[in-house]
Amino acid sequence: MASRPIHILLVAAHPADSFDMAGGTLAHHVEQGDRVTAAILTTGVRSHHWELGEQRRRAGAELDVEEYVEQAVEEKLEEVRRACRILGFEDVRDLGFEDDDILVTQDKVEAIADVIRAVKPDMLITHHPFESGGFKMHGTTGQCTLYAWQLAQGSGRGRQERHPVPCIYFMNPTAYIGNNSLEYAGTARADLYIDITDVIDKKVRALDQIASQYYGGPYARKRAESSDGAYGNSALVAYAEQFQRFQPQVLYTLPITDAELERITEPQSAHMGRRSEIVGGLMPLADGESFTSRHRMSKEKYEGRK
Repeated sequence: MASRPIHILLVAAHPADSFDMAGGTLAHHVEQGDRVTAAILTTGVRSHHWELGEQRRRAGAELDVEEYVEQAVEEKLEEVRRACRILGFEDVRDLGFEDDDILVTQDKVEAIADVIRAVKPDMLITHHPFESGGFKMHGTTGQCTLYAWQLAQGSGRGRQERHPVPCIYFMNPTAYIGNNSLEYAGTARADLYIDITDVIDKKVRALDQIASQYYGGPYARKRAESSDGAYGNSALVAYAEQFQRFQPQVLYTLPITDAELERITEPQSAHMGRRSEIVGGLMPLADGESFTSRHRMSKEKYEGRK
């Protein structure tokens, strides 16, 4: 543990990425007095405003998307501001890039480096740079952040300030392994789990705010069990978020926690009971919302028979 409060800068590809992979962890840090800033690289509208995308699918070329973009950007940002307030922080910064601008470019790197110099964080959290083999906006953002980290700790140009960040974590590093063949050649691994069982309700309520992506309601609760619950099961707790540290940590002695030592004398019933707790999936739905099977794929659709 650091001997003083720390400042965390999370660099996200899209608005909801500012919390949905590490929101429980951020809530813990806020609760213990640390500061959190989220910098969002892209607006997320062209790829992640699914209501607008559905309008485009129905109307085709007849719909001029540009007429709706500015309003949709503000809608997504306001959703995320509400979500982050639930988790305890309000410093959410939009870097303003379009989410169909998918390449690693100098202007993206410099924009992130400028935030690093301005915020002066003690820790960076971002996407794994080779997520989906690197061919995804998440991977682009992770790569840009690492280049920005290098840029910000250099001498810079003119009167730019220098700020080295000593610690970088990749969030959700193994989530997409197996989605394509390039993932198997990657370097992703989970070497740290954060137990977020005590704040999973906050994370579900935060996801409820992301209506433009249909993240709220039933999906938020399903996600809590299938994603954070799965990581929790791997970590021997109910809910967890996973991370990968970029550089090795240097300590005076080998780390071990009281939670780990307790496993020596803990009965197996307690061990299994902890992993079996359900909170997120049982949170009440808003009026009019329900879980449904009506969108389930039929056997015939998989087999190509009518």
